Amino acid sequence: MTDRRTLVRAPVATLSNGHRLELVLHRVRGGADGPRLGVIAGIHGDEPLGIEIVRRLLAELEDETFRGELIALPVANPYAFSTLTRNTPVDAANLNRVFPGNPDGTLTEQVAHVVCAELLGSCDTLIDVHSGGNLATVDYVYLTGDEELAKVFGCELLYRSTPPAGSLAACAGERNVETLIVELGGGQQCNEHFVQKGLRGVRNLMKHLGMLDGDPELPDAQLIVSELADLKPHEGGLLLSSFGPERLGEAVAAGVELARVVSPYTLDVLESIAAPFDPTLLVLVREAVTKVDPGDYGFIVANGATAVVA
Repeated sequence: MTDRRTLVRAPVATLSNGHRLELVLHRVRGGADGPRLGVIAGIHGDEPLGIEIVRRLLAELEDETFRGELIALPVANPYAFSTLTRNTPVDAANLNRVFPGNPDGTLTEQVAHVVCAELLGSCDTLIDVHSGGNLATVDYVYLTGDEELAKVFGCELLYRSTPPAGSLAACAGERNVETLIVELGGGQQCNEHFVQKGLRGVRNLMKHLGMLDGDPELPDAQLIVSELADLKPHEGGLLLSSFGPERLGEAVAAGVELARVVSPYTLDVLESIAAPFDPTLLVLVREAVTKVDPGDYGFIVANGATAVVA
């Protein structure tokens, strides 16, 4: 830890096991005045890749010259992270649906309240980093407000949408904090590729904001889509995917079988999951063999007919 980087420990509550839960924020000051950029990861505990992006970013910036200040919260939901679960195990709540929280509410609501008080009040722009969870891999950003923020991050696919009610991004928007929601990696697939893509994206945004010198590094082409579909299996068992992480962003024709669900007991095929659009763009995929229960995320796909060049 250097003079430019400080830790802020924000208390939340004491649990019945005696643990005093706190959120740990990192503040790194640049060498000159400038924008205040917030970066948050770990809102869902099954998304550790975002935490690694934040860790490496802090290590790089600690000895680097930039303008303004970076405020980072690597783990927004410590108890969910400890169990690698999407929701908080104490009360089974999804942290990203209870913002702005409640200081007198459930544990998850109290966590949300502290995040808002400590992070949203300290930054002008926010990057909210997510991934595909334990068994799926994803690659896109949301286009919800300032379109340039989404474009300069540098993902090939941008999804025009409105942040869900109760999400951190929706809450931040109400407080005039421009927020970029990033979905990168997951499933322990291609980790280094997605870490580097995330680091490049944050740096791109810092260049766009004037915190770093230089021009953003952008892909040759970017597409904006306005319709996504969650393809969730109706049957549980083994999901055998035909499209792994290396196929993300690929377009396939309507009716192409993306995966099938097989009973691990009788070995019968229980269900086939097909591409619904013509063309269908692959946004979130499963690796070759994973376990699914009814209603799990199988695939997220975009309607290629809605795609326009960014």
